[in-house]
Amino acid sequence: MDGEMGDRPEACNRAILGQELEILSSHQHVDAPYGAGQNPALNERELAMTDEAARLRYSKGAIILHWAIAVLVLFNLCTGFFHDFVPKAVFAFHISSGITILTLTVLRILWRLTHRPPPYLPMAPWEKGLAYVVHLLLYCAMLAAPLTGWAMISAHADKPPTAAALTDAAPQPGPPPKRRQTLIWGVFPLPKLAPITQIANQPDGQAKLKEAHELFEERHEAIGFIFLGLLILHIAGALKHQLIDKRRELARMGLGKTEPAHWNPAT
Repeated sequence: MDGEMGDRPEACNRAILGQELEILSSHQHVDAPYGAGQNPALNERELAMTDEAARLRYSKGAIILHWAIAVLVLFNLCTGFFHDFVPKAVFAFHISSGITILTLTVLRILWRLTHRPPPYLPMAPWEKGLAYVVHLLLYCAMLAAPLTGWAMISAHADKPPTAAALTDAAPQPGPPPKRRQTLIWGVFPLPKLAPITQIANQPDGQAKLKEAHELFEERHEAIGFIFLGLLILHIAGALKHQLIDKRRELARMGLGKTEPAHWNPAT
């Protein structure tokens, strides 16, 4: 009786491992680590788990982009929602962080299109569908939030000339005053979006530009709340797979050990 009870966890582990290897059978093969075939102590099960760990983990490029974007997104959400309480010196990096998120997201999309992502771990069909939708919407939010912020900056009207400058008939010596530029990380100037700045050239353009600024501001704020909800769903799903389903979900994105001795989907 004791022998039967002791065999059940191992049988369960083999069953789960078989499910994941079956999922991986349709994906490209990833070579085992160098020297695995020459080590007689590495048995067949360890070889299978080594191969499994390599294929269930995201690539290094995807991991780096994921965590870089994650840190910047958290910074922007915090400085955006609490901008009234954040020091101006800290909030000054909000725009720079947003444009960096936009750039890294484009790179992340290109990386995903050119690198096959790992398959899902075994889960219910509705969980796979929800994960797909949340990931898709996160990509949309990572593009829409910086773009609406950029549109806000572009719709910010330049300060009109003073009354003294308008009534002064004599031209002032020297070059004309430069328009205020937004610098990304204090180095790269951020150009304004031409289709938006051209609104000022229309009849009653300044009023229309102000309306556009308010519209983009409202959408930017709404996207921020949607972004926060998607992020909560994303984190909750990862923790559910890690803590409740006992899957090595976090190790797939670089958090945790992925050696054969530790990559056990059931622990």
